[in-house]
Amino acid sequence: MKLTAEQIEYVSNYIKSFDIKWYELQVEFTDHIVTSMEEIWEKDPELTFHQVKQYAENQFGRNGFKAIEEDRTQILRKEFRNAQWKMITEYLRFPKIIGSIFLALFMFKASFYFDEPDTFVKNSFGLLAILSIPAFYSFYAIRKIKGKRFLELNISHSTFTGIFGFLFWIVFLLNTFKESIQKNPILMLPFCCVWVMGILFLLTGLHLQKKTIINVKKQYQLN
Repeated sequence: MKLTAEQIEYVSNYIKSFDIKWYELQVEFTDHIVTSMEEIWEKDPELTFHQVKQYAENQFGRNGFKAIEEDRTQILRKEFRNAQWKMITEYLRFPKIIGSIFLALFMFKASFYFDEPDTFVKNSFGLLAILSIPAFYSFYAIRKIKGKRFLELNISHSTFTGIFGFLFWIVFLLNTFKESIQKNPILMLPFCCVWVMGILFLLTGLHLQKKTIINVKKQYQLN
């Protein structure tokens, strides 16, 4: 027995009432519930609409929709992190690693043209923070596509939220080891390497973010 358009809309609104704000999960849960209801109703036409809905909902288990949402969040976060690290490691292999090493050595050499090399490096990390601003802007500018929010997009955006905490600890370490760095300038090199890693992290994050937006628009025909 097929559900009517009004009944399907009722199911969709019912799922949204559980604070399921991500469009792809709303669609997935609605499709699953509707399909299950139609199968159950086909076997027992005497059941009421709400009885069939309850039986279909019970298939999601004790914790229901929110538990599945949390599991999906963890899975997507892990997939995004793995994809990003895979891209970063490509820049740490020959021949691309040559460019990464050159950039780190350039930073290291350039720091000696300043009276306080650690200040130059701190300013470089400040520049990295400024370069992150477009990513944060896109979080607010593209967090919704035609009024719909997507969990996959939220995961790709949130990868940038930890960068400021990361920069804070770098500045803290530079201040802590300032005297040691002045006595042994070679200690500046690890910070230069970390700066290069920060650049790679930012660029790969932006690339994956853009790729995610394109995939979501294509999958849900939102172009």
